[in-house]
Amino acid sequence: GVTASESLNIMAKKTQGMRLSREEIRKLIADMVSGLLDDAAIAEFVTLQSTVGMDDDEIHELIRAMVETGNKIEFPYPVYDEHSIGGVPGNSKVALLAVPTSVALGLKVPKTSSRAITSPSGTADTMEALANVSLTTEEIRNAVEKAGGTIAWTGRLNLAPADDIMVRIERRLLLDPPSQVVASILSKKVSLGISGLVIDLPVGNGTKLQSEREAENLAAMFVKQGGKFNMSIKALITFGGEPIGYTIGPNLEAIEALTALMKGEASQSLMDKAMYIAGALYEMAGKANIGEGEAHARDAFKSGKSYEKFKKILEMQGGNPEVKPEDIPVGEYSETIYSNKSGAVTFIDNRALTIISRLAGAPLDKAAGIKLYVKIGNRVKSGDPLFKIYSSSSYRLSEALAFANSVKEIEIGTMLLKVFP
Repeated sequence: GVTASESLNIMAKKTQGMRLSREEIRKLIADMVSGLLDDAAIAEFVTLQSTVGMDDDEIHELIRAMVETGNKIEFPYPVYDEHSIGGVPGNSKVALLAVPTSVALGLKVPKTSSRAITSPSGTADTMEALANVSLTTEEIRNAVEKAGGTIAWTGRLNLAPADDIMVRIERRLLLDPPSQVVASILSKKVSLGISGLVIDLPVGNGTKLQSEREAENLAAMFVKQGGKFNMSIKALITFGGEPIGYTIGPNLEAIEALTALMKGEASQSLMDKAMYIAGALYEMAGKANIGEGEAHARDAFKSGKSYEKFKKILEMQGGNPEVKPEDIPVGEYSETIYSNKSGAVTFIDNRALTIISRLAGAPLDKAAGIKLYVKIGNRVKSGDPLFKIYSSSSYRLSEALAFANSVKEIEIGTMLLKVFP
C-alpha cells in the first residue's frame, strides 16, 4: 500500500543517520498498529534503534506515539508503580512484596506487567499462581479503588499496543536496544497515568546490564523521559549477580512470596529489594523524608500489614485470600544437584539457572523451576545439596538434568585448584 511505502522511506532516512520528526514517528507507529508494516519492517525499526540510535526528542515522540495509539486508564488520584527491567532469575516475586507494602503505606498502585519474555517467570506468571491476572480496564480500576492496588497482566488492556508488537519481534531478534527498553516501559506507565515510578536496574553476570556505567546511562534516560511526561522516576541500580531469594519459576516463587508475607520476613535479597522499592515510592509520594521510607516499609511488612493488603488484592482478583503455601503445586518430578567438594560458594550462574528452569518447563509449566539451597558466600561440604529441579514432566526433567550436569551453575571455591601433573 501507499502508506507503508511512506513508512519505509522514513526508515531509509533513519538508516542514513538522520533524525525523525514527530510526524514521521507517529506515521511509523500508526502503520505498525494498523498492521501495515510487516515483521521485516518492524525488525528493521528495532534494529535501527540499536545501530543508529535515537536522541531524546525522538524517544519522547516514540513514547507519545505509542501511548496515543492505545488505551489509557485514568484514576481520580495519584497512582504509583514499580518496574524491573529483569534479567535476574527469581526477580518476578519482588512485586508480590513491594506492591502490598506500598499499599499498606497508603499508596495506590496499579501494577501491570507482561508475562515472561526470556525469563523462567514474569510477575504476571507468578501472581497467576495465586489469582486471576487477566483483568479488564474496569477490573483494574475497581481493584485499585477497593484494595489499593493490583498485580495484573497487561494483555487485555490494549495499552501501547505498538509495544506488544515490537516485543514480539525483539524476542526473535534477541535485541533490546536501550531506547526501546525505555519506550516500552514508559509507554505503558504513561498510559496508566503513573505519577511516580521506581525502576529497578539489576547489574551483574547474565543480566541485561553488564556494568554500573551502562545502568547509569539507562537510568538517566528513564529520568529524563519521565520528566517530559510529568512522571517522577527514581532508578535503583541493584546487585543482580545471583538469583533473588531461593526460588525460580512461577509456583515456586509464589510459594516463597506468600510464605514471606505471612511470616513478615523474607530472605535478605528478596526483602532488601522489595523494601528499597516500597520505601522509594513512599518517599516519592512525599510521605517520608529521603532515606526514611525503607524503615517505614519494613515496619509495615514485619507487622503483617503488607499481608493483609495482599489478601485484599487476591480477593479482588478472584483468588483465595486464605491460600496457604502448601496449596500451591510444585512439579511432581524432581532431582537434587549436590556439591562434589567442600568450600565457599563463589559464583552462581544466572544464565545457566534460567536455562535449566526453562528446560524443566517454566514458565508454561507453572510448577517447574528451581529451589536453591545456597547463595554466594555460603560454605558447603562435599555431598551438600545445592539446588533442586522440579518439573511436571519426567522427560523435561531429564533434559534439564542433562544440561545441569554439563555446566557449572554453582562454583565452589577452594584454596587448591589443581595438582599437576
